[in-house]
Amino acid sequence: MFNFRKTAFWLKDTLQGGDIKRQYKAIRDNIDKPINNESLDRLLKHATNNCSFYSEYKTSLDITTFPVINKSTIKNYFDGFISSGYQLDQLHVMSTSGSTGTPFKSYQDKRKRNRVLAELIYFNERAEQVLGNKFIFFRVWNENNSKSSLVRLIQNIVCINILKFNDEVFKGAVSLLKNDKKLTSCLGYASTYEYFVRYIVKEHADIKPAGLKSIVTSSEVMPVEIKRQIKEVLLCNVYDRYSNQENGIVAQTLDCTDTFIVNHPSYLVEILKENSDEPASEGEVGRIVITDLFNYAMPYIRYDTGDLAVKVGSEQFSKSIQAVQGRQVDVIYDVEGNVLTPHTLSVYMWKFDKLAQYQFIQEEKKSYVLKVSGADGIYTKEDFRCVLVPVLGNDANIGVVYVNEIPVLSSGKFKKTICNYTP
Repeated sequence: MFNFRKTAFWLKDTLQGGDIKRQYKAIRDNIDKPINNESLDRLLKHATNNCSFYSEYKTSLDITTFPVINKSTIKNYFDGFISSGYQLDQLHVMSTSGSTGTPFKSYQDKRKRNRVLAELIYFNERAEQVLGNKFIFFRVWNENNSKSSLVRLIQNIVCINILKFNDEVFKGAVSLLKNDKKLTSCLGYASTYEYFVRYIVKEHADIKPAGLKSIVTSSEVMPVEIKRQIKEVLLCNVYDRYSNQENGIVAQTLDCTDTFIVNHPSYLVEILKENSDEPASEGEVGRIVITDLFNYAMPYIRYDTGDLAVKVGSEQFSKSIQAVQGRQVDVIYDVEGNVLTPHTLSVYMWKFDKLAQYQFIQEEKKSYVLKVSGADGIYTKEDFRCVLVPVLGNDANIGVVYVNEIPVLSSGKFKKTICNYTP
């Protein structure tokens, strides 16, 4: 069947110079080849010559001598990460979801932006989601990320708002999947699918999607048992994707296995020990540290994502990883007892991008505490309450506490949300 949207997209790219197609082919043609360090050498030379943060490392150009950074590093030395010759108002901005509790903005040049689009097209295809085909996007949609009717039509996307997990949301999704033969895939958080499957088993155990071929997880890795249930109930393949807002698609499971294939033509991935910057051993759980080879406007070199994975092989840069472990997040309830999507708070905290960090705690049914670091003198307590009350309910009692820092768990992981309330 003729795919008008796909044809139109590639025609537009051709008329604009064909850079997305070139980037797409580069990923496709090199994903199965050995890692090539030429792109890394070019990036290190650029960063040390154009970014004040990296200037002291220009005599070495050995990546192991470069510091491991994280979001807090970038926020604290922001100007030092912006390459000379780039103006912020001419760059593409990505507001991160703050899933580490540290919301901030990341900037991408045109070449990097095209690379992200090329990654998306390639890895979607590997997950049976063809460019231009209709798909459902389960997400918390609000004024910060909403898509217009025209954009939804052009992208052939069905936006389902999962601000709260309730039967009405999932009832609508079931109806779409049962009746729309053009819906071939779904994208959403693993936790969304978990609650979706529970609903289907409870209400619609005999559902037979009309055209669904695959579902893709984002931001979280799906538990094995939930993945098995989805395959049985929705009769489709499941693909886990490891990605973030500030960089792009870092790795994805392919061919329905549990091993993540690293997008090494775009990123170099190191697995470092949890408590030091030494390389993890083969089979050891370690920190995921990535180097983005294509963002020259704001270089990410040895960027600690805050996540963990099992190292595969003994090489410095991994071509595959296993058992990706996301950040620890508790479920939160609104004042009426409805379960909120784990990433709801992240989306609504986007606007507070000057925060160093935040942590949200539910103490009782209607009692909450928001701890914020770096907010004093920038945001008032009422600023936070005005955003959170419409989400939690008018009866929500929200205490806002200014703190200097928020401690991590004994494991070294940061817990963004904590629920001490048992329904």
